[in-house]
Amino acid sequence: MTLTAIMPTLRASLPDPFDASRWPARTTPTIGDVVISAVSMVRLAETVGTPCVHTAEQAPPRFRPPAWTPREVSVAVASVTRVRRPRTGIVLLELDAVLPACAVLDEVRLIGRVTTAPTAETYVVTPCDGAADGPFHRLPAPLPTDVHEGDLLCFPCLAALRHRDVVEPVRAALGAEIR
Repeated sequence: MTLTAIMPTLRASLPDPFDASRWPARTTPTIGDVVISAVSMVRLAETVGTPCVHTAEQAPPRFRPPAWTPREVSVAVASVTRVRRPRTGIVLLELDAVLPACAVLDEVRLIGRVTTAPTAETYVVTPCDGAADGPFHRLPAPLPTDVHEGDLLCFPCLAALRHRDVVEPVRAALGAEIR
């Protein structure tokens, strides 16, 4: 438990803590944004749209072996497209991005606005083949209960990603129409 989880009103004045070894080097969290090497993730999403990816150099581990060399890692920004609340304390989200296997979901952050709402158990619903409900992915890091459509979520990935790695794949039916 962190102090901002116990007292959510503190999120208006100080950022949630983060594990610097999971984010790229030179990452600075703020109360409403994540800045990586002087690039604001909120501004990146405003400029290029979502989903978007920013690639940077990996942060050094705490105990660095002598032969360690940094590799590239990424940060993905996705927009919430749909929110459902089936029960109190449970939030189901749909994103405009695909969650890559290398995503560090226990470091997911709400960016673009500051909220002091308490946190809730959050799941990401992955629509598949046009179905309304696909597989559910529980986010280890709870998000605020007042998350709504249009909010931006930012999460680190332990590999270098390309934009096409996070864009929702084209459905087979759409591909058949093109031919």
